[in-house]
Amino acid sequence: MSTEVARRIPLIIGGKENTTRAQVAVNSHTFPEESIHTFTSFDINDTKLYRELFDSANKGFEEWSATPYNEKIKVFQKAVVLLKERKDEFFKSHHEIGGPSWFAGFNVDGTVDQLEEYISQMSNPTGVLPQSLESKLAITIKQPIGPVLAIAPWNAPILLAARSIAAPLAAGCSVIHKSSEKSPLASYLFVKCLHDAGLPKDALQLVHVAPQDNPQFLNEVLSSGTIKKLNFTGSTAVGTKIATVAANYLIPYLLELGGKNFSIVRKDADLDKAVGNIVWSSWSHKGQICMSTDKVYIHEDIYDEFKERLQKVAPEVAKDPDYSICQRDPVFTKKIIELVEDAVSKGANILYGNIDKEKVLKTNSVPPLILEDVNEDSILNNTESFGPLFSIHKYNDEAQLIKDLNVNSYGLKATIWSQNILEAIDIAKNIETGAVHINSSSVHDEVTIPHGGVKGSGQGRFNSSWGLDEFNIIKTITLN
Repeated sequence: MSTEVARRIPLIIGGKENTTRAQVAVNSHTFPEESIHTFTSFDINDTKLYRELFDSANKGFEEWSATPYNEKIKVFQKAVVLLKERKDEFFKSHHEIGGPSWFAGFNVDGTVDQLEEYISQMSNPTGVLPQSLESKLAITIKQPIGPVLAIAPWNAPILLAARSIAAPLAAGCSVIHKSSEKSPLASYLFVKCLHDAGLPKDALQLVHVAPQDNPQFLNEVLSSGTIKKLNFTGSTAVGTKIATVAANYLIPYLLELGGKNFSIVRKDADLDKAVGNIVWSSWSHKGQICMSTDKVYIHEDIYDEFKERLQKVAPEVAKDPDYSICQRDPVFTKKIIELVEDAVSKGANILYGNIDKEKVLKTNSVPPLILEDVNEDSILNNTESFGPLFSIHKYNDEAQLIKDLNVNSYGLKATIWSQNILEAIDIAKNIETGAVHINSSSVHDEVTIPHGGVKGSGQGRFNSSWGLDEFNIIKTITLN
């Protein structure tokens, strides 16, 4: 990667890199006032630039959708090779946002897995022959839906950008990818991998947008008639706004949004396994994962024992430097302080950790926390913290607990800890979430398993055949 690119991250439209437009600073996670590089901002008032973007997306769709599946596979295979060769560059892009090395590795390896899984799917049959009483022959075929707008967040910048791009490309769509203003380098590196692997230049565009320009950009792009579907990964609040704009133009969407993920620890649970796993599932990557565990419900018969084990395990886990949160955007830090202060003012007790407001605001670093006795009226009770904290709660009526949990507006992940697997499966069926993991972490996303939520946690599914189907339409053809 050239020094110029490292300093000024370009737009890529029609295969051409552009750094001549306004530059927006991307600041260091360690020293928030220091700029590590800039990104070239899309001019939201430039009608010619929009036309170039849309013309390229339409041209790219025509070319890429008509490309034989075996040629598509070759592009993805070459991209895998380039990803592995450029692993150090991707690591650096992840470290810039404060990501630990293990999570950077998870991002790169996960991206390789994504591409390899789609490679295995692209040669599958694209249609079936349903029975018909009125036709001699009926055929249904899958066809790519058209140009896709893909928007990814910063917290897992390599994997989530790659996922948003790879799924529609594997289906045969062209993609306009809008990076996160906090992690544009990761998106640039992945787009370059695909272009260098032989992807038609018009099949994938890269745009960066200044934060204040996002609403107008989204409206202009969706109102153009070019985009046939969008996918967005991020907060429920932003996802709701995006869905509202998309609905105005009848554009379908795949949304992978936030979660208020919970764990149920039954009285027959293996506590040796449960306690450490739950702490890791909450504090891992500083709580900056949509799948992080937020709330833990423990049966009253084992509550005291769980709590005792928790107080022994938590200090050991907290020794790892990965568990102090460090953000470039102080808004996240202030939000966590507000959530904790509100909970404490309404009767909550900080079971582990302490939060020195002055120190936290000065260092922009939040220590890992565990709360107890969080009141139902607390904002934290129904708000995703996106930080290294979780609360523990006591229950005795399992059926009532499930009813209460299903009222929650989120529905991404749940876990159940129990040695009675059959009963745990029955409970899992009644929980309103996109996934339930029995005796394992809520942080669970693998390429062969569908991933996504329900209710306020989104709709649609990424990964494997489910990810491909999101960007296909089903066309029926009958013959007489």
